[in-house]
Amino acid sequence: MYRPLKNWMNKYCSICCILLLCLGSKQGTAQERLTLEDAIARAMKKNYDIGIADLSAQQARRNNTLGNAGFAPSITANGTLSANWNNVYSQLSNGNVQSNPNGQNTNFNPNIGIVWTLFDGGRMFLTKGQLSELAVIGEVQLKLQVQTIVSRTIQMYAQALLQQKQLVAIDTALALASVRMKITQVKYETGAGAKVDYLQAIVDYNSRRSDSLTQVAATATAYDSLSVLMGESEGQMYQLDDTMVLHTDLEPVDYKRLEELNLWVEYYKRNADVSKINSRIAKTYFLPDLTFTGGYGYTRSTSATGFALYSRNYGPNAVLNLSVPLFEGGNIRRQAKVASLQAMKDELLYEKQNTVIRRQYRTAWRNYEVSVAAYNLEHENIKYAKENLMVQQARFRVGVATTLESRQAENDYTSALIRLYTAAYNLKVNETQVLELENRLVK
Repeated sequence: MYRPLKNWMNKYCSICCILLLCLGSKQGTAQERLTLEDAIARAMKKNYDIGIADLSAQQARRNNTLGNAGFAPSITANGTLSANWNNVYSQLSNGNVQSNPNGQNTNFNPNIGIVWTLFDGGRMFLTKGQLSELAVIGEVQLKLQVQTIVSRTIQMYAQALLQQKQLVAIDTALALASVRMKITQVKYETGAGAKVDYLQAIVDYNSRRSDSLTQVAATATAYDSLSVLMGESEGQMYQLDDTMVLHTDLEPVDYKRLEELNLWVEYYKRNADVSKINSRIAKTYFLPDLTFTGGYGYTRSTSATGFALYSRNYGPNAVLNLSVPLFEGGNIRRQAKVASLQAMKDELLYEKQNTVIRRQYRTAWRNYEVSVAAYNLEHENIKYAKENLMVQQARFRVGVATTLESRQAENDYTSALIRLYTAAYNLKVNETQVLELENRLVK
C-alpha cells in the first residue's frame, strides 16, 4: 500500500530540488556577489568620517614645523618710492630767495628687516613638542576611525549574513512542511490517514510561508543597512559568502599590554600629555623675552630746493629688545593656573578611559567565551537534530510516527538551524569587538 506513496515521495523531492536549484541560479544572476573583503574596501573608500579624519591628520602634520613653533626668524623686504612736484617760494635768513614753480622732490627707501626671538623662556621648544604630539594624535584618530568602520562593516555583514541564513532555514522548514502536506493529502485521499492531519499540515505550511515573507523583508533591511555603510545606493541586493571565518581560539591579553594596544587609551593619554605641555608653556610667560631686530637699509633723497639737494645713506642696523613682564593684572598667573587645572582634568579623563576600556574588555572577553561555547554546542546539536528529522520522516512515511511527532522534528530541526546561525553571528560579533579593543582589526 505504501510503495506507491514512497515512489511518489522520491519523485516529489527530486522535482523540489530541481526547482530550488533553478530558483537559486536565477537569484544568483540578479544579485551582486559581495565578499567581506569587498565590503570593507568599499566602506573604507567611501566613508565620510574616514575622509574627515584623514584631512585632520594632514593638517596636524603640516602644522608640525620649526617655523610654526617659533624657531625661525621672520625676514621681510620693504620699499617705498615717493615723488612730488611743488611750487616753492622761500625767503632765507641771509636774504636769499628761492623760487621754483615746478620743484621736484624724490625719496627712495628699500630695506630688508629681520625679527628673531632669541629667548622666550623655552616656549618654542615646548611648542614644537606639543605640535609633534598633536600630529601623532591626528594619526591615532585616523586609525581609530578606520578601526571603527572596519568593525561596523564586519558586524553589519555578519548581521546581513545571519538574515540570509535564517531565510534559508525558514525556506527549509517551508519545504519540509510542503512535503508533509503532500504526504498527508495522499494518506487522507487514500484513506490511510485522518483529515485533521492534512489540515494541520496545511496550517503549518501557510505559517512557514508567512515566516518566509517576514524574513525576506528583514533580509532586505539588513542589505540596505550594509549598503548605507558602504556608501552604495539603497535597495541593492547581495549574494554574501555562505560562511565567515570564525576564530574560536583567541587568547586574552594582559591589561598592561591592553593599555599599550588600545587606541582610545593612547588617544586620551596623548591628550593629557598635550595639556601638560600647555601648562608648562603658560608658565614661560613669567620669564623675559629677548628679541633681535635688524636689517639693511638704503635711502636716497633729491630736492629741487632747500639746503640739501641730494642725500644718500645705506648700511646695516641692529637692535636687541629685552621685555620683562612686571605686572599684567594677574593674567599670566591666571592663565598658568587654568592650564594646570586643564592638565589635571585631562589626566583624570585618561585614567577614567583606561578603567572603562578594561571593563569593556572584560565584558567583551566574557561574551566571547560564552559565544564560543554556545557555537560549539549548537554545531554539535545540529547533527542530532538532523538525524532525528530523518528518522521521524522515515517513520512517518511508513505510518509509524504521528503527524505531531513529524511536525515536532521539523520544528526542532528548524530551530536548531536558526540557533546555529545565531550562535555563529554572536561569535563573530564578540570576536570582532575583542579584536577591536586589542587594535588587531587593521594592520
